[in-house]
Amino acid sequence: MIEYDCLTVKEKLECFSLRQTVGNVGILGEENSNKEYLAKASMRLISSTGHFYINGEDVLSVSPEEFKDYLWVKLSEIPSDPYLLFSELYDIKSHFVEIVISHGIGDKHYAEELALEYVKLLGLETSILDKYTFQLNPIDAKKVEIALASFLNPEVIFVEDIGSGLNDVQVNVILNSLLDMESVTGSSFVVLDNDPAVISRLADYVVVMYKGETIEEGEDVLSFPLHPYTQAYLGGYLRPSVAGRGCKFSMSCPFSSSKCKEERPKGTNVGSSFVRCNLYPW
Repeated sequence: MIEYDCLTVKEKLECFSLRQTVGNVGILGEENSNKEYLAKASMRLISSTGHFYINGEDVLSVSPEEFKDYLWVKLSEIPSDPYLLFSELYDIKSHFVEIVISHGIGDKHYAEELALEYVKLLGLETSILDKYTFQLNPIDAKKVEIALASFLNPEVIFVEDIGSGLNDVQVNVILNSLLDMESVTGSSFVVLDNDPAVISRLADYVVVMYKGETIEEGEDVLSFPLHPYTQAYLGGYLRPSVAGRGCKFSMSCPFSSSKCKEERPKGTNVGSSFVRCNLYPW
């Protein structure tokens, strides 16, 4: 189970709260939605306030040394650029070995055997473990990244813009790899993406973000969008806009009123979804 309690990053992320007991979470938003700050704050790469719980334990309140023990075991990350996860000075195999030994889980032989299992599971040649990242094509680099992030069966894996640098065919290959890995590890994904098709394949619960704020969430958001922003996003007719003072989408919303421009909507439950819009519940 993962839970966020008012996670805030100054001027980037506004009091993000969420409670998800089972399945994967999808965070849908444009490039300027600031969704990436959710992953950065969760991985303690930037300063934030609030709480992030994994099975009741606040990973943002533990000491830096304790958090190092959590990485790869309780939570890990699949960045949009796979080459950022590796050092060009070491071959792929060395990254698996270093993680296993630093966590006191096993020796070099154990790490290498585990790495072999995971690269074979993803349809890669075992010889790839002796290569360096600069020798890998983008699709193989993505698969190796998935293997490294998953091989210690972490409870939560952040997946960021998985289609970055890939064509549509390659994206489908990677999505299938992630689904295969999910069935083996049992890890939960937090998928941050600007592609609704990716979110629909991987997520059981969807959160829509706009300029650092949750505006809609639920299990049926992609099938029955309620917020005008979500409707425009999924309909493909969204236009660039500036943030309003009240509702942040009020400057572009076709249903915007003076109230929308001055007051931030409190939000309400509509069916199985939550939506932050003055149109509802009327």
